[in-house]
Amino acid sequence: MYGRAIGSSVLAAALVTSCFAAAQARETNYLGLQLFAVAGVHKDVVGTQYGAGIGPLLQARLGGRRLAFRFEGIPVVAIPQRASAYYGQATPSIGIFNATLGYRVVPRVSFGVGETVINQRTPLPNLQQVVSSRLAGFRYALRYTEPLRGRRTLEANLGAAPTLWGSDVYVYGNGVTPPTVKAEQAAEIDASVAIGLQRSYGEMLVGLRALNFSAKYTATGIAGDRNAGVGLFVEFRKAIP
Repeated sequence: MYGRAIGSSVLAAALVTSCFAAAQARETNYLGLQLFAVAGVHKDVVGTQYGAGIGPLLQARLGGRRLAFRFEGIPVVAIPQRASAYYGQATPSIGIFNATLGYRVVPRVSFGVGETVINQRTPLPNLQQVVSSRLAGFRYALRYTEPLRGRRTLEANLGAAPTLWGSDVYVYGNGVTPPTVKAEQAAEIDASVAIGLQRSYGEMLVGLRALNFSAKYTATGIAGDRNAGVGLFVEFRKAIP
């Protein structure tokens, strides 16, 4: 029994070593462009809307082997949705900025802390309203990379902004009603997994990405809206010194 226990301990140690001490995927500084095609759902108190769109996300990494900044941003782009009987043809415009400072904890895993900023503007034709908001808060990011055969890399990312603060501003088109401002609190989480392929210019990644966003009004605690989406992306990274 004692020998069996020693054997089990040796096996467990070997597994841990293989996970944390294996060769890490090669990390380089880069400028990148991610093309993200997403389909999703928007829910609020009056119902559910479905939509789809394609957006460009600018990417960058600057730093060393252990400590590095990562930036991600999408300029304000319009995402068409199916028209609803209540809102009409609502086409929200959304912009996102993520920035983190990450530290490589073990060869394959890094953890980062930073900020998320989300801007949106949505005209509501049937209500003669335009709703806009800006939310910001701390972001936490977990990253896993593993080298594969054939100059390929597995890359997985998990990011979360547990608490975003901001406000919704309602502007009315009737020329009479003054703008209304409602304090808002939100949370966001996103995850992705991709295969990276080495190219002469740097790297190309192909993968799957999902996101979930929910918000509520601070004063009342009433749910504002929830947005969830999933889609495919292709990312091109140009290596820089």
